[in-house]
Amino acid sequence: MEDKLAENHFAYNYLDPLDLGSMAGGDSLFLKLVDTPAFQRLKYIRFLGAIDYALVPAPNGHKGNSRYTRYQHSLEVARLALLYARERGIAFPDHRPLYVAALLHDIGHAPLSHSLEPVFQELFGLEHHRVTQDIITNRVPIGAALYKLLREYGMDIDRIVELICGNDPSFDDFFAGPINFDTIEGILRSQTYIKPKRISISPERVTIAALWRSNNDDRDIVDEFWSYKDRIYRYVINSQIGVLADYACQHYMRRHLVHISPKDYFATEGQLFRKMPGLRELLKSPSFSTSMLKLIDRPIAFTARKFYIDPNCDFFSRDDRGRYRQRRERGMLAPQDVRLNGPDELKRDLFDDDRLRAQQAIF
Repeated sequence: MEDKLAENHFAYNYLDPLDLGSMAGGDSLFLKLVDTPAFQRLKYIRFLGAIDYALVPAPNGHKGNSRYTRYQHSLEVARLALLYARERGIAFPDHRPLYVAALLHDIGHAPLSHSLEPVFQELFGLEHHRVTQDIITNRVPIGAALYKLLREYGMDIDRIVELICGNDPSFDDFFAGPINFDTIEGILRSQTYIKPKRISISPERVTIAALWRSNNDDRDIVDEFWSYKDRIYRYVINSQIGVLADYACQHYMRRHLVHISPKDYFATEGQLFRKMPGLRELLKSPSFSTSMLKLIDRPIAFTARKFYIDPNCDFFSRDDRGRYRQRRERGMLAPQDVRLNGPDELKRDLFDDDRLRAQQAIF
């Protein structure tokens, strides 16, 4: 399987893959949306939130020492949507709703992304699905310029929202289904955090395979992508370093609530770090896990997601909800299970189930 995937590997630069001037065939709406304050803020929102800082404490531009942003991810999701439009022969301007929804799908992420969202939701009822809608429909100030553009260009804003929310099965279910533009790009981007590197297919190749489903090679490529998704959740997002990094952010935010307001949801990470002094230094510390033991006196509960394939559902019939499945499990990381390793050692341990030792029980 890995030989087959390697043969189909496309060159793909997750750091700087785009010529913005050529995106969307030079459509002026694309460039203007990217230039809005709401979209530009995504340059300062890390892709995996706190995990970016803990896994890459000292980015220096060298290969393997890069943090990603929601800005980079969103541009690439739009690129996949435009690739789909070309493959399907969807001409301008009919592809505008497609790329606009892809471009704006993460516009509502908070600073530190999913790491802080649970506290923002608990305190202020703010989470990225709702905030994305609020920005696009001009219910919050930061969305004003973006909303004005969508209106000027005659976009159906309600349809854009429905696509982003997964309520519109148009475009072969590439927004609403389990194999979607966002997931394809995000999972394969996350896979690059892992050391040693695993052979990976490109997001373009998975998109094309999922679209055309011409042969067993296409099936194997999409199936392997789904297995990547399981590994990313198991060994990055729900790894020790992932659980501890998320907990650190939530702990610090609760300690500094007097300085936090709903407006901070729309801030950058630099602005929020200034309201929680010491958090950035903790996340980047070479003794991160040792420092975290001073903050936890009880097991940390988290939700683990497992992804698996039901081979009884036929890939070629496009029953993706039946074939590409997931389940949620309750995980607990107890203080005695925390390994006192630095970030490099933790990264090497990401693929070691036995050493993770997080106790998990199905709901």
